Amino acid sequence: MAKATTIILPPTTIAAPRLAADVIITHFPPNWRRLMLLAGLKLRNPKARIVHVEHSYTRSWEAIHVASKLRFRAMRWLAMRLVDRIVCVSRAQSDWLQEAAGIDADRITVIHPFAENPGLAALPLPEPGQRLQIGAYGRFCEQKGFDLLIAGFRSGWFPQCDLVLGGFGEDEAALRALAADCPAIRFTGKVDDLATFLRGCDVVAVPSRSEAYGMVANEAREAGRPIMVAPVDGLVEQATGTGAVVDFTDQDSIQGALRDFGSAKLQQIAKHARSTVSNCYRVREAQWSALLR
Repeated sequence: MAKATTIILPPTTIAAPRLAADVIITHFPPNWRRLMLLAGLKLRNPKARIVHVEHSYTRSWEAIHVASKLRFRAMRWLAMRLVDRIVCVSRAQSDWLQEAAGIDADRITVIHPFAENPGLAALPLPEPGQRLQIGAYGRFCEQKGFDLLIAGFRSGWFPQCDLVLGGFGEDEAALRALAADCPAIRFTGKVDDLATFLRGCDVVAVPSRSEAYGMVANEAREAGRPIMVAPVDGLVEQATGTGAVVDFTDQDSIQGALRDFGSAKLQQIAKHARSTVSNCYRVREAQWSALLR
């Protein structure tokens, strides 16, 4: 049986270790400094295949954070030629990487991530009352776009809806201040029990500004909750038949999605959402097994 070992390297590491490995899987986001680390891994481990898993960079991330697209894409081009195989976490990320780094499609495998969350698949489907309960959770930071969601509620774009926000992070004080005078918004703090949190939600909103895949959307589908997702990166491909792609800065876009979540249709969408991730952990395992073989 194959044995896996996890090695944690400090972010400043540039000297590559020599490893007794047939396959080396890297998870760190490449940058100019880390090119030396990738090159060293290849030189010091000539018999090992190097597989890079791309978690971070996406088309939307590039648009927000990269001032010199030419320089950034040159780094990506060099980095991806120091590995044997690339795993992308969404089809959208794969398409962008082929464009941004000139990678041939046959060098890329798309494998969606998965994290086990006991109890989600057993939750009863939502039965909304007079007010639709919209849940959102994650790290309170600019990337996750919770400020856009709060602003929409403050503007009255979510009539007959309540917003339940779970999580914590560096922007928590600012988000609480933004929501302070809106009675439809409540904060629940850190989400320690995801199944309990999602039980109280009819729909889950993911308003991120960039998202390589979007585990929140995957977890919501597993819980049988329709999703409202921003039109970015890996979120879009999760919303087919399972919810709506929404511009959270546009009232018409939001209210058009809410009309689709009428009581009868909500349960129909919820049931289909759960079916799209049924046994997904087995699919991920099979994909990784096939790749490593």
